[in-house]
Formats: sequence, C-alpha cells, structure tokens
Amino acid sequence: MKNILIVVLALFMVTGCGSYKQTVQVDDKAYLLLIGETKGYIVIIDDSKPIDLRQDTKSFNLDGKKATKIEVPIGSHTLKVTKDGVLTVNRKFYVSTGTSFEVKL
Repeated sequence: MKNILIVVLALFMVTGCGSYKQTVQVDDKAYLLLIGETKGYIVIIDDSKPIDLRQDTKSFNLDGKKATKIEVPIGSHTLKVTKDGVLTVNRKFYVSTGTSFEVKL
C-alpha cells in the first residue's frame, strides 16, 4: 500500500511540473487592403506618387473577392482613390504594427 501511495505521489509531482510557453509573432508592417475590381483606379497615399492598380500592384482572391494589398508606413495617412479622373474615396486612416485598413472599391 505504501508503494502505491509513493507511485501516485510521484506521478502527481511529475505531471505538475509541466510548463507552457506561447510566442506571438506580429508582422512589423502595416497595409492598405483594397477590395474589389481595380480596373481604372489610381491610388494616392499622402500626396505621394500615384499608384496605378492595374500595373503597379498584384491582386489575390480573398473570400471570393479581388483584394490588393499595399504596404504603408505605420501611422496616419490620407488616401485618395480616383477612377477615370473622378475622386471616389477621400479618407484619413491610421494603421499600427501588423494591421490593415480595408477599403471597398
């Protein structure tokens, strides 16, 4: 009986000595995510050089919709989107480390 008690106590001690460590890896970049068809759209971020979405970017499929991801610096930005010379989006936005700001075209 004494041996069984020692074995049970030893098992409790061994199983109670576990450890758990979690590591979260965050992307150190921020993104502007444009959802929708990009044909004819021009994007201007913070009055910088215009980005022609047909030529200067790559798109991918996101939940059955076309998505275009543009890397932006962390912080506040002004976004202007034009289509065929007409301003369609004029927004201010803020992105932090590892986040995206989504705009539907």
